[in-house]
Amino acid sequence: MGPTRLLTSAKLRMPVSESVAVRLRAIRFVVERETAQITD
Repeated sequence: MGPTRLLTSAKLRMPVSESVAVRLRAIRFVVERETAQITD
């Protein structure tokens, strides 16, 4: 049970804003790709 607890605390320590920024970047990439296909 120790290792799992350590892993969870490490995940929690990770900055939330960073993961949010990565997610937003991925969404923006998909949206831009979709709009590019539509305009073609």
